[in-house]
Amino acid sequence: MNRFSPFTVLALATAFSGVPFANAQYASDPAGPLVVRATTSDDVQPKFASAPDGGKYISFFSGSGYDVMLARLDADGNFVWTAQSIMVADRSVSSTTDYGLASDSAGNAYLAFDGVNGTTPAIIVQKVMPSGVMGWKSVVSESATAYLAVGRVTVASDGGVWAAHIQDTTTRVQRFDAVTGGKTFGSPITISETGANQLSADIQPSVDGAVIVSCVRYTTFTAAKVLRAHRVNLDGTKPWAANGTAVFTTGSLQFGAYPPFVSDGAGGAYFTWYTSSPLQSFVQRVSAAGAILYGTNGIPVTSTTTGYERVSPSSVLGSDGRLYTFWSQHVPTSSNYGIFGQCFAKGARVWGDSGVAVQAMNTSSYSRDFATASRAGSGINCFWVDSASAVQGSLRCAGLGSTGSVLWTSDVATSSGVKYRLSATNTDDDASVVCWQGGASAGASDVYAGRIGADGALGQPSGLLGDLNGDGIVDAADLAVLLDQWGGSGSADFDGTGTVDAADLAILLSAWSSI
Repeated sequence: MNRFSPFTVLALATAFSGVPFANAQYASDPAGPLVVRATTSDDVQPKFASAPDGGKYISFFSGSGYDVMLARLDADGNFVWTAQSIMVADRSVSSTTDYGLASDSAGNAYLAFDGVNGTTPAIIVQKVMPSGVMGWKSVVSESATAYLAVGRVTVASDGGVWAAHIQDTTTRVQRFDAVTGGKTFGSPITISETGANQLSADIQPSVDGAVIVSCVRYTTFTAAKVLRAHRVNLDGTKPWAANGTAVFTTGSLQFGAYPPFVSDGAGGAYFTWYTSSPLQSFVQRVSAAGAILYGTNGIPVTSTTTGYERVSPSSVLGSDGRLYTFWSQHVPTSSNYGIFGQCFAKGARVWGDSGVAVQAMNTSSYSRDFATASRAGSGINCFWVDSASAVQGSLRCAGLGSTGSVLWTSDVATSSGVKYRLSATNTDDDASVVCWQGGASAGASDVYAGRIGADGALGQPSGLLGDLNGDGIVDAADLAVLLDQWGGSGSADFDGTGTVDAADLAILLSAWSSI
């Protein structure tokens, strides 16, 4: 029942009408993308995970000590939490390694990162509730003497939370109960090989609560670096080859490359990578049983590995079950760049021997890099950075159909400065969202985000957040609806907590039409 009189509603509306709430949303103007975090220190390495009600979590590092931060956006790109972003871990590091972000079906976020347990270096997994309240925190491994780095995390098919990380020359894997944070294994499962390094690159769910862990394998610093894949079951067993399934055997990864992979939806995985000599991109599929399906060295993205360099591939599984892969293409020792894509079905290249040109080869740009794939409804979106110089780049996106036709091309961000470390994912309403780091040519890096629809339209989806009565504006009438639902559930529960409260009021007021 409404406990507020019309006079109270009017007083609240009047009182808040002049308050400078940030009306942050996914921008429709590429010159002014949504700022997720902009400080005088570095704000870097953003990642996406799904949040409740079609929203997204964005994690990143910020501050002089590269603190671990997390923001939650709703489907329109509004910040859900009053503080916009919250500190997950206060760190005092001078440089960074990679880390992990995942979320579960209940809307909880999980981060895996290198930190400290007391004063001892450790790999930590932290649960964060949809409200922004910290859940359990657990240590995967800790050591005052071992090298610990590159935390990874995923949520398995049974809801269990798995983490992997590098420890000296090995990979360590642990599973946690999603509710309590309790560890499944007394000690982390070790992935190792006598006489070689096996260093975790990624972790993704398989079936029956198991996970797949990929590792970069090499013997010496200058030796070839290849990929191995391991499945770890709920009981800690590793049923695939003792040293892992060989994703490829000929050639080497670029030094420092730890490529991600994607689940194939059937308990196996698709892997994409590029070799250092020659600079060429490949695709491999490994079955749920650990069998390689695309030959001992995978399939090159084109029928020839000469003439062009093809690097930094990014893949996504389409709604049709096919794999879509995009890469940056370059004529060696020239300024001739392009962005290309390929579709794979049952081990065959679908988009011709050479793939399709998302952005045709030409010399009009300083470079074209960071091709990043994302599903968008029944189609596929490809983001990339078109750089006019070493200090200025524009983020662009193209939508492609299943036949490889480029349906549209749009600017996502033309703001000043460089743009890199892209992360993209699909939305519930058939669009794509992308986040990146960059900024002005000099000074600290910041974190930005954008949304682009399946039709190439930039900005938030149709519909106005906070317009509870559907009249196209957010005003006192909508405030009255929210206050009528106060303390219960209803359409005004913008942050999806199940209760209409002060957080929802703040969201409505941030969209107030008179502000």
